[in-house]
Amino acid sequence: MKKIYLLFLTIAFAANIAQAQTSGGPDTYGYIWRDSNDPSGPTYNWIDVLALPGVSEVRFLADDNVQGSFPIGFPFHYYWYDVTQFWVGSNGYIGFTNGQISHPFPMIPNVAAPQNYLAIMESDLIFNPGNNAKCWRWTNSTNDTLVVSFIDVPFWDPNSPGWVGNNTFQVILSAVDSSITYQYKVQTGAPGNLTSYASIGIENNSGNIGLQHSYNALPPINYAIKFYYPSNTTYAVSDASTSYNDNDETGGIFLSRNGQQFTMNSEVKNTGNQNLTSFNVFQRVVNSAGTIQAQNNTMSNALTPSQTQTITGTNKFNPTVAGTFRFITNTQLSGDATPSNDQKIQEVRVVDTTATSIILSFDNGVDAGAGGLSWQGGNGGAGIYFIPPFYPCKITDVRAYIAANPNFYGCSFNIYDDNGTAGSAGTLLDSVYYPAGSVVVSSFNTATLPTPLQINSGGVYVAWLMEGDGISLGQNQVAPISNRTFEILGTSWAQYRYRETEDLMINISIEKVSTIGVEEIAANGNFGNFYPNPSANVAALDYNFNTTVNKLSYEIYDVQGKLVNRKDLNESFTSGKLIVSTETLTNGMYSCRILVNGTSVMRKFVVAK
Repeated sequence: MKKIYLLFLTIAFAANIAQAQTSGGPDTYGYIWRDSNDPSGPTYNWIDVLALPGVSEVRFLADDNVQGSFPIGFPFHYYWYDVTQFWVGSNGYIGFTNGQISHPFPMIPNVAAPQNYLAIMESDLIFNPGNNAKCWRWTNSTNDTLVVSFIDVPFWDPNSPGWVGNNTFQVILSAVDSSITYQYKVQTGAPGNLTSYASIGIENNSGNIGLQHSYNALPPINYAIKFYYPSNTTYAVSDASTSYNDNDETGGIFLSRNGQQFTMNSEVKNTGNQNLTSFNVFQRVVNSAGTIQAQNNTMSNALTPSQTQTITGTNKFNPTVAGTFRFITNTQLSGDATPSNDQKIQEVRVVDTTATSIILSFDNGVDAGAGGLSWQGGNGGAGIYFIPPFYPCKITDVRAYIAANPNFYGCSFNIYDDNGTAGSAGTLLDSVYYPAGSVVVSSFNTATLPTPLQINSGGVYVAWLMEGDGISLGQNQVAPISNRTFEILGTSWAQYRYRETEDLMINISIEKVSTIGVEEIAANGNFGNFYPNPSANVAALDYNFNTTVNKLSYEIYDVQGKLVNRKDLNESFTSGKLIVSTETLTNGMYSCRILVNGTSVMRKFVVAK
């Protein structure tokens, strides 16, 4: 199933293309490749991981999705940095950072995201319960070799049963010589679409360096390609990057107008191979006109290669006006080698929480006119992750902008808790069907929940699901972009392939549960802010009440909205100090929900050790 924006392309026949060239490179860093036809190249020697102890299946691969992360088992030296974990893409690649790659497949290198990956046999492949496709991973007992094998994986095909051909191939990472080897055991058939259909190569973490073995050519069988780490390199990289703003995906957030001030937290990293002296980190929140509302200039520490630092700005953004804002961070290193990774932009939406009904939306209501998101066959959809600006709240409505519906189908909305693995979509909380007769094209379509759904912590995933072929969801391409979007193929979720350039037009409406809640407690000034912030072992805040409190408790949530600690304090008091141990928490930002006699307030703190 592939995204439909244009008319169907004419499908041409494609044959396997044997590579006449037996070696290639070097790339800018010094990598070269040789194949098994080269006298100095590798010998094809298939490793049957299914016969080895400790082999693990990579489960839940589907059509155009990613699973991970998985431990490599050892620090693998790749370009000028070490990687220790990887993600498996169903389209024949592994990444050292999380990212989804789908048709049309890019040439290597390419500065467009995602980057930092190995294109083993990157093509339009499909894992489906109806076929025999499997993927297995194995690390040897001496922890110096990783093998990831794709077994019996066919190409996606528009005709029944939905796939064609067969491919079996693997990648081998060796810590002994920092080499990367691709092996191809079976290759039959070809993708239905022969435009930008295959890529084999390696790419670094900025996408400006890489080595392409072949493009738009399928490999022969009983064939091996080995990428050799340079024996020496003169390529010196001084590179400071911004890893994220506020949360590790730089995902969009909602704030309450006149609510708690927003603290600018960013992670910066030395992504080069040279020691860096202190450099300036420029943080600011700007409004829709680009006018700075709050800013910080903070000098970093001196950083060694791969070292990170959390930057917490002292000046805070005061959300007094509802609207769309951007939290922007830039590293400002003189002579920076990779300017493309200096900046991160987070979408910040300030909503008026005094309204009876509050719409949470990352789009500006304008469809791009590109035809809409639709999946051929009609078995799919899209999703967005929402974290409310206050708790408790109740979801009353879900909305989707329908761009087209030529075949007159309906759609449905599912709402999931974020209690799945690593904060993913988990328990189904509610489902609402929207019939075809009610669908209005070029407009938002609103479905009211029969019973409002109360949310007390974390967030929810809201899925829009097609009833049949042709119905399409609006796409908003006006920055800022939320980075909160997902694509759904069958029942499989993956990061939306264009999540960095467009938002999908799904909204929710929420209401307050009671008249006494987060904003009222915060406005009364009963709680201070955590100090020290950042903290290493202990964070504390002061509180003071006008009347005696009989029950106080707190819950700590990580940036994914997952509960990591909670404690109840059952005693009578009017003032004091709340002390939270951070000793067992990893570096990053956390939210603390404090509950007092049934009402709550949120405070944030950063752990930096």
